[in-house]
Amino acid sequence: MQIKDIGGEFGLIKKIKDKIKLFSDDVVVGIGDDAAVLNYDKNNYILFTTDMIVENDHFSQKYWTPEQIGKLAIEQNASDIAAMGGIPRFAIISLALPSDIDVEFVDKLYGGINEKAIKHKINIVGGNITHSEKIIVNVSLLGFVEKKFLALRSSAKAGDSIFCSGDVGSSTAGLELLRHNLKGNSVKSHLEPRCRLELARKLVKVGINSMIDVSDGVASEVKHICEESNVGAVIYSGKLPISKDTIIDSKKLKKDAVDFALYGGEDFELVFTADKSKLNKMKKLDVTMIGEIVDKKYGIKLIRDNKKQNIESGFDHFRRLRV
Repeated sequence: MQIKDIGGEFGLIKKIKDKIKLFSDDVVVGIGDDAAVLNYDKNNYILFTTDMIVENDHFSQKYWTPEQIGKLAIEQNASDIAAMGGIPRFAIISLALPSDIDVEFVDKLYGGINEKAIKHKINIVGGNITHSEKIIVNVSLLGFVEKKFLALRSSAKAGDSIFCSGDVGSSTAGLELLRHNLKGNSVKSHLEPRCRLELARKLVKVGINSMIDVSDGVASEVKHICEESNVGAVIYSGKLPISKDTIIDSKKLKKDAVDFALYGGEDFELVFTADKSKLNKMKKLDVTMIGEIVDKKYGIKLIRDNKKQNIESGFDHFRRLRV
């Protein structure tokens, strides 16, 4: 049996989760959210996450500078902390490198890492280096969140509105432009993504019920929230926040920008749910209402061109390559 036969990446994660046994009452949330949640003190939790980027899967040296690779490694991990409503603090970075790699590459890579670490006030406190045929950068990141502000995937409630921050689909549009040797403003979105730490902190202070970051496409993230919260959802494709640049660049590629938003990834925006009483407060923030949470029996549906359809999955590492 192959990984694709058990549901791909997410089926494999579920299989691993079913095998794991926890031995500490200090584990508040283990596998199944953007970060693990661990007891710390009376008012705060520790957040613990890790993510890796692999050459020719998440990035290619044809398109990316070493500095941009380093920035991505930090941003995607900080995005996981943001999705929990927290603040990143301490990181350990491990590198797997080809033996013939130039030292200058590593120096520039850490230039990008340091730039983002300084921006987010993340302390780099250690790491590991080993040999590999490809460049691999893995970051393990610790953060903190006040108990009253913790955001989980599992807390969505029927009747909640579903929101999405910023604009989505631009990273995938940028990648496709690069693949086809085309130019467009979306290229920068792909090569220089940014997480939404500051916005996430504002959201948890306003009061939201659940949250996740957009690393695998809006469709996938909404499904994760629904599965963990045991609810259904309705998403309106016409309400997805898609920038004019993404629409223009999608037309160059003869693609639909909605597909990039739903099934692309690595936008590192936030999808979250909140009670309808929060609507007025949300109007002051960089967020858009894209749907609503419904009872589980209704499933997870997309309204597109006035037709209702089942939402497909987002990006899966074991089904297609990114670059």
